[in-house]
Amino acid sequence: MQILRLIDTGGTIGMVPSEQGLVPGAGVVEQHLRAALPQGTALDVVTFDPLIDSANIRPADWNRLADLIDEHDGPVLITHGTDTLGFSAAALSQVIAPERAVVLCAAMQPLGQNADAEESLAQALEYLLSGRAGVRVAVNGQILEAEGVTKTDSHARAAFVSVPQAPPAPRATGARFGTGPQIGVLTLTPGLSGQALAALLGCFDGVVLRIYGAGTFPEDPALVTAVAEAVARGLPVRVVSQCVQGGLAPGLYAAGASFWQSGVTNGGTETVELAFVRLLLAASAA
Repeated sequence: MQILRLIDTGGTIGMVPSEQGLVPGAGVVEQHLRAALPQGTALDVVTFDPLIDSANIRPADWNRLADLIDEHDGPVLITHGTDTLGFSAAALSQVIAPERAVVLCAAMQPLGQNADAEESLAQALEYLLSGRAGVRVAVNGQILEAEGVTKTDSHARAAFVSVPQAPPAPRATGARFGTGPQIGVLTLTPGLSGQALAALLGCFDGVVLRIYGAGTFPEDPALVTAVAEAVARGLPVRVVSQCVQGGLAPGLYAAGASFWQSGVTNGGTETVELAFVRLLLAASAA
């Protein structure tokens, strides 16, 4: 008999109405899945207590999820809120062995609303019980590659995309995330001063820096110096585009040539979530 593990962390998918609005509903997802499972499949349930809004997800929760996945031999379905789904998907994609079958499932509307929850759970089950492998995300009736998942809409059902990642970096299978390193995400804005950027860079153990378009950067010596000095003192700075699709192509434009000589790391097509996770893993291993 195949045993499917459900890890219910919380999220909109299993919420129920209350006088104060939607609240987590204990057992809601489990009840739906038990009615949907085919013969010959059993359900093993692990429920976060209390169920949590994904806004409260921390790296320690990724470690707990990874441990729960690794201790179970069969496929694993994780229900999760949408707000930090991209971060959790990126995190698990980096530390779970690629031969495992893991699907994170989320919805913009709860079960029972005749919206996206039922379809997404059905897609997740179909994938997990088909014998296919890999870490995936089930949203809006789609199965997406977990590594590049990012949320692009705060309300629409079609709220997520998965940005293709060329060729995947080596996985840190079995690794876990440190809870001490502070990784920051900084966004380049017009008129940002070198002094302000230097101060911000000094607050973190690693920084994801979101710059313009295909990789342009202001021709401001103070800004370049702030980055170069931070890198020289050992701060990892991973650069990604502020655009969701397309990634970076250093050298395409003259604007930013000196910046790219400062020692930063080119994140290429990485999402903010994936760049953040990779920096945190590196800092955790240091």
